Amino acid sequence: MQSCPATTGGTPAFQAGPLGQLARSMEATFAHSARMVAGNIDTCLPDADTLLACLPPGALLGNPHSYARHLVYADPLARFSAMLLVWRPGQSSPVHGHRTWCAYRVLRGTLSERHYQWDPATQRATQTGSAERRAGATFSVPAGLQHIHALGNASDAIAVSLHLYGVDQDQISTGVNLLVETVDA
Repeated sequence: MQSCPATTGGTPAFQAGPLGQLARSMEATFAHSARMVAGNIDTCLPDADTLLACLPPGALLGNPHSYARHLVYADPLARFSAMLLVWRPGQSSPVHGHRTWCAYRVLRGTLSERHYQWDPATQRATQTGSAERRAGATFSVPAGLQHIHALGNASDAIAVSLHLYGVDQDQISTGVNLLVETVDA
């Protein structure tokens, strides 16, 4: 039985071999799957008002302490969950990657998204850019550290977004965000 090559400086020695090829193929598959979910959101959910009607009375006011999450769908086979997030002005997520795929759509208002690049040597992320996500914008995020970001509401109005995560509803609090430290932290 042949053993797997050792790691050198945190990088697997098999990166160029068959396991490296498999890893790159799997990464492409995961990224493609997240993009497909975002496409399904665009195709199947063109009307934000229908989704906003799923929220309980008063939910669109948000939570004064943190953005609020509201479960609106849990797949009966535990493959994914859908959440509506209500963002008051000034509220934002921590900088994070994802433990699972995610796709989101801004339903109301505008969210600011900061992008980061992971540095395996320092085990920290550096901000590389930002984007404004206006109502109707749909975006997908694969699992892992290749897409690290933070979302926030920098406007003066409440924003609402739909997020689909590849986890069962019972795992949303622990199975979605992969918090990372930043260089400027």
